[in-house]
Parts: sequence; C-alpha cells; structure tokens
Amino acid sequence: MPVRLSVSRVRKEILRLAGYSNSSDDKAPSTRLLGRIFHESFARFLGNDDGFSWKSALLETAPDEQEWGQRLIHHLYERHIGPAIQREQVHLRNTTPSVIAFWQAAQEMCAWIASLLWEVRKPGTDIDLVFSPEQGVSLSFFEPGWTDSVVLSGIADLVLKIPQSAGTNTPRATQNHPHWCVVEFKLGVACPEADLAQVCLYHKMLSEQTGVSSGAMAYIRFSPDKSERIFMPDEIQSAQNHLKQLIARLAGVLPGGSVSKAHQTRDIPGLRRSPSAFPQAEKLVSIFSEYGKEVSLDGSPITGPTFIRFFIRLGKGVKLTTVQGIDKEIQHRMELGAPPYIHISEGRVVVDIQRPDRQTVRFSDIRNQLPKPDESFGCSRIILGVDLSNTLRMADLAEPENAHILIGGTTGSGKSEWMRTAIAGLLLTNTPDTLRLVLIDPKRNAFNDLKGSAFLLNPSALVYPDEQPAERVLEELANEMERRYKRLQEAGADTVDRLGYRARISLPRIVCICDEYFDLINRDRESRKKIEAQIFRLGAKARSAGIHLMIATQHPDRQTIKGTLDVNLPARVGLKVSKGIDAALLLNRKGAENLLGSGDLLFRNIGEPIRLQSPLLGIEERRLIFASK
Repeated sequence: MPVRLSVSRVRKEILRLAGYSNSSDDKAPSTRLLGRIFHESFARFLGNDDGFSWKSALLETAPDEQEWGQRLIHHLYERHIGPAIQREQVHLRNTTPSVIAFWQAAQEMCAWIASLLWEVRKPGTDIDLVFSPEQGVSLSFFEPGWTDSVVLSGIADLVLKIPQSAGTNTPRATQNHPHWCVVEFKLGVACPEADLAQVCLYHKMLSEQTGVSSGAMAYIRFSPDKSERIFMPDEIQSAQNHLKQLIARLAGVLPGGSVSKAHQTRDIPGLRRSPSAFPQAEKLVSIFSEYGKEVSLDGSPITGPTFIRFFIRLGKGVKLTTVQGIDKEIQHRMELGAPPYIHISEGRVVVDIQRPDRQTVRFSDIRNQLPKPDESFGCSRIILGVDLSNTLRMADLAEPENAHILIGGTTGSGKSEWMRTAIAGLLLTNTPDTLRLVLIDPKRNAFNDLKGSAFLLNPSALVYPDEQPAERVLEELANEMERRYKRLQEAGADTVDRLGYRARISLPRIVCICDEYFDLINRDRESRKKIEAQIFRLGAKARSAGIHLMIATQHPDRQTIKGTLDVNLPARVGLKVSKGIDAALLLNRKGAENLLGSGDLLFRNIGEPIRLQSPLLGIEERRLIFASK
C-alpha cells in the first residue's frame, strides 16, 4: 500500500534540517491567524465567485494600472479583509503592529495582481490568463530500490494558466513561453530553503498532472514589502531530484528504513481501519459520480467512536462547495440518520458518516490520559474530547486563544454534560489551592452536585440568578481581577503563572461557568446591560489575572452571540445546532448542524475546527469526583 505524505510534512523536515525553530507551529497565534486570513482572502479574491472575485472590482473601470490597483485594494478590504478582521478581533487584540504589516502586505499583493493583469490585458496583448487558487495536487513517486511508492499531496497557493493558443506577449511570471506558473505566497519572515522546496514540489506534481513540463515557478514573499523570484523549468530539475531522496527517507521506503512517526500517526497504526467500511466507501464514490461529482478514494477509511471518516480526492474541475451541496442526497441514498459532514481536515477532503454501531466513550476510559496534578501551580488545561484515535485532546486556558470559551448546542446535544466533564477534569488535576469555581446555573439543575464543594470560590459561588443577581457576581469577579492586577504590578509579573514562579505567590485560577446564557440575559434589559458590561471587562484582560469564562447557550443565534460574546470569547465548542446559520455564527462556518448529538462536537480557536467526541461522565462517577477534596 503506498505511503502517503503531505507537502507540509516535507517542509517541516526541511525547516528542522535548516535549524529553524520558528516553524508555523511555533508562531504566535495571531501570526498564524493573519497568515490564514491572507491566504483565505486571496483564494476567494482570485476565484470564480462573481460577488467576491477581482473581476467585479474592475467592471467599468478605465484601463489604468494604478486605478486597477486602488480598485482591487478597496474591493479586497470591503469583501474579505475587513469582515475577517472584524470576526477575529478578539484574537487580534493588542497586535496592532502585526495587523498594520499584514494590511501593507495585502496592498502589495493587490499591486502585484494589478501589474500582472495590466501586462496581459493592455492594448496590443491578447492573452487569457486563468487564475486557479488553492489547487489540490498529488503525485505518486517510485524510484528503483524503493520498497514502496509514495503518494505526495498538497494544495498550491495559486496556479496561473495560459492556454497554449495564447499569443507570444506573455507576462513577467511566464516568460520564455511557459504554459503555466505555480505561485507560492509567504507572509512575513520565512525560511527560503523550505519555501523554495515547497514550491519545487508543487511544480513537479503539476508537471506530471498536466503532462506539460514547460511551467514556471514563482516565489513571492510579503514582509510586508514584496520580493519576487521567478524560476524557469531548467532551473528546477536539480532541486527536485534532491527532494525525492528526502521524501523517500521521510516515508521510510529506502532499503532498511522505517516509516516516520509523523506518517504512522496519520496513516496506519493506532487508527482503527474498518474493512467493513469499504463497501460504504465505494457506494459513496458511486453517489458522487451519479451527481456529476467525480471523486476517488484517498486512503483507507478510519473508524472513530462516533463516525467513520472517508478520505476523498476531488476530480478535475470539482469544487469542494459543490460536493458539500449534495450532503442531503447522500444522507437519503445511504439511509443515514444525519447528513454527512464534508470538510477539509489537515489539507485533505474528508467525508464523516455516522457510525451505525456508535460507541460510548466513558470518562473512565480517558482518565489515565489526564495530566498529573502539580500541587504548587495546578493545571490550566481542560478536557475537550477524544479524536478518531481515542486520544484525549485538551485546551490550555492560559493561552490567549483559549482563555474564554463559548459553548453552543441544542437540547440533547450534550452541552451540560460537556461542561460537567470539563469541570471533572479540572478537579482531578488541581486542588482548592490552585483552582476555584464560580458556577452560574439559571435552570438550577446543572451543578447541584458541587454544592458545598471546597473548589467553590466562596460559599455563595454556586449562583442561582433568581436568588442572587448574576451581574453582581460578575462585577465582584471583575473587581477581583483588578485586585490581582495590582499584585502583579507590585511583583513585576505579567501573569499569575509568572507571579507564582517569580514571587512564589500562588493565586488559584478562577473559572466562571454559566450554563444557560440566553435565559440569563432575557430577564430584563437593565440586567442584560450590566452582565454584558462585566463580560466585556473580564473578556478584555482577565486571562493574565488567571480568571476565565466558559459560557454556554442553547440559542447560538445572532441575538445571543453577536456583540459581547462574539468579541470576547475566542474559543468555541460547537455541539449539534438546529440551523446552519447558528453554526456559522458560533464557529464562523457551517457544519455543526450535521453533528450527531450526545457529545459529538467541533472545537475551534484558530484555524479549521477539529471534530471530537466528549466523554460521558456517569452520574455515580460524577458525584464521587465532585464530592472529593
């Protein structure tokens, strides 16, 4: 069976060999986020959607290169960059220099596009330039002496195509009459060795896929000023030959070699292959074909506790959005209880279909995966759920992108159970000296087992809003935050963790959990204003003071989420919701409406959501844990 590798995996190995520690995984969350916005914006900007593409910006525009550039900048901001920055403002708080550099780079990109369009469209030039952003490519490698073949896959930032019937007056990026050019964009500081290797691999794969080797290669970096390098085919061959050896070593197909750990975790051991899923996979491909969507399988299905994941490769000209558009037809034809969830996971197109014999993941099954408690500083990580390999995934509240969490889901989605599981994990990895809880329970049925717990911030920290106003509780929490900031200032520390290490002063982390926010804010208008004001204060700066908010709602709609929660709670747990628009509001993309309930969830902070299954905490086990210490 072929060994599968991704281009990003090869790039990471080159970064390691080059001695770079600042790989994308190590960059600040805001830097990664701006890079994602940059690529996503220009993918839509250069795509074929008339409402978003550059074409609509240049309608009825005079033939002037500078005017084109200004029009493109305005269109990019109005339709792409502006809304994206607004959506992610909670993650970009206090990153003004980075955002300014990002916007300068975006304007440089628009100028580059305008100059390219001007060269191919100015009077006397007759060339039809085709933009293909985020083009998926793959190629099977096999060399004499290898023990197996290697399938390499990835997504190229942009492919510029010139029909072979085009004239000879070609643009700068396609000199010497190449028929296409693969373009790689990088934002900010980069590793030239890894970047050039990445685009070399895309060039090789496109050469084989198109059957036309006369393609150019462009590497463009914005930092924020533009620097550009163009390579012709005869300049690339030597580098590609060296890369084949690296690919073989990573894949473990050299004689006497072994498959790399990165390949193992992604492609075989530890993940449960399901032979019985192959007939379903064949039926799935057949259904796509009937609707004119040519796809092929891209590896073996993986069976998780809740769903089976099928990997597919889109055929030529098939777009992800059109494949997602027939999810209801797939549900009907395969007799599923819920539509499949079709999305991108780690650069591959996947189709998640409910498992007919769904397995229950119990809390006791994952308890041994919890971190060992630190009696001095405790643990700031909370349970999210288990992934396809039954590995526990957690989020660190001490990190800016996870500091405060918004949880959304309908009745039966597992929302309250998820919160109780998260609490149980915190209790088992902390002591009352390192963790305190404030629990707001409008319906009086979510946290009763914690009444009298030593982990409560104070005896009245289990809050029933009809007995004590929630706005007063939140106000006191905000006042505690201010008191802590004074202590941090006196000790010369910027977070409670640093305070503990530097001054040996230990302050317990405080987690405030509210079960049903919609009920809380719909009692009267004055209370809502006061509650929102305190959430805004806490959301803005409570993380450094070791105070965190976890707010849940059955109604993740515009009335509830937009505004205070959307701006101040960066991490999202999306359980099953009733409508796609609710999923989009909660997670900034649809998908949660197709979840299966009972703890099936999507977690998102920065980047693509990951799908997990929340462990089930039984009543007896919950009572034992909540009553401990």
